[in-house]
Amino acid sequence: MSFFEELKNNREKQIMAISIMFFVLAFPLYFGLAAAGADEGAGLNAVNMYEVTGEVTYIEIAAGDEFIADGDTLLIDDLHTDSIDDAEDLNIVGVILTMSYTESEDVNGNPLSCNAAPGNPAEDTITGMTMHGEYNETASGSNNGDSGGHTVESYWINNSIIDEVVVMSKAEIISMVDADGAGLGAYSAEITVDANAGNAGFGCTRSDAGEDVVYKVELVVFDYDIRPFFDLEEL
Repeated sequence: MSFFEELKNNREKQIMAISIMFFVLAFPLYFGLAAAGADEGAGLNAVNMYEVTGEVTYIEIAAGDEFIADGDTLLIDDLHTDSIDDAEDLNIVGVILTMSYTESEDVNGNPLSCNAAPGNPAEDTITGMTMHGEYNETASGSNNGDSGGHTVESYWINNSIIDEVVVMSKAEIISMVDADGAGLGAYSAEITVDANAGNAGFGCTRSDAGEDVVYKVELVVFDYDIRPFFDLEEL
């Protein structure tokens, strides 16, 4: 006998199936109403347990591929949120400069000597900096004599509470995760290269004029969601 045929003739299983369906439908409705009621009753300033989540998206405002000579600085400027449609409606919470770079040392000298003992390239240091009003951030990385990459990240919100359950008022949470327009305005970035030449064998020399750097600058947008938290284990 199939499950559905048995279900037609077995009253106990009918009651069990109806009970399961009831809880499947009732639980989401209950928690939705409870969350709405708790949120409405608590108000913005009442302390409660909240879960802070949201969606992060990125808006590219600059990108390029440049050879930067040793000791030189590439300035990336003329960046502004005015170029973004409806930027004032976005919660822009940070900026990220992403860089990748490749060693470009040259080997010079007697071909036979250089083929026999070309030596090894030296590490180069690449330093990136993002600037937006009072929010400036700097970070350096190395190509380890080959290739590498790193990012510079700057935020003007408290992102430590994202994807966490916190006990505080909703007003406090909003003040931590809402940029309140701080992300609007002008941006710029800088990339500086400090190149070093490695060692080579007799009759052969190495030189390093700079570094090939691929970069992009992105704004970080956070669409947050703050909901009352209910611990199922306590129900």
